[in-house]
Amino acid sequence: MEPTDCVFKPYNWLNKAAVFNKNMDRIPFEWLEANADIVALLFTADKIDKDGIIEKFYQIFESVKFVNVPIEVIYVPFDDTEEEMQKCYENQANWFTLKHSDPVIFVLKYFYQITCIPHLLVMKVDGTLVSRHGILDLEEYGTNAVITWLSKSASTKKCRRFSKELSMYGEKWRYINVDQQHKSTKGDYQRKFSYLQGRSLGLPASSKISSSI
Repeated sequence: MEPTDCVFKPYNWLNKAAVFNKNMDRIPFEWLEANADIVALLFTADKIDKDGIIEKFYQIFESVKFVNVPIEVIYVPFDDTEEEMQKCYENQANWFTLKHSDPVIFVLKYFYQITCIPHLLVMKVDGTLVSRHGILDLEEYGTNAVITWLSKSASTKKCRRFSKELSMYGEKWRYINVDQQHKSTKGDYQRKFSYLQGRSLGLPASSKISSSI
């Protein structure tokens, strides 16, 4: 019998995971699949950072979301208690989380060999790994690290309206660093991933994807 080539698919745990937003509403996998090009897993705990890079990532995330970069972040809590987990998540950027008691956290810890925190792992929605060392990417490239994570098809993700995303993300975008005076009275803006989008919206240089931390 001649040997055959085996095609191994990436481990796609996300399609069955219980992912929640700031309002503790569950995020459907179909929504992530339709709207996200990449998903970053943030393994951390309360008061854990690395030279301030995680807090800088809060600002990077909310700023690139403003110009429709199709990235989502999921907090994977390594806190000792539910109370510490809730406190930590409350102070993070407006992204998603796993619950403190979710058994998938231990699966992810051993599957991805997470030996220290904070740790940032970037993957596609189907589980394909993009970067095992997201923190190092941020330290070296700043905001532009996000660009290195995106696939060539990232720009095909559909445009959405900021005001209609409040129910999905929550209302507190406390780390966004763009000048929001250019928004319409309804708080809507056209969002399509492009290097030129920030300029076409009249946003300051700090909101452009190509800016550094």
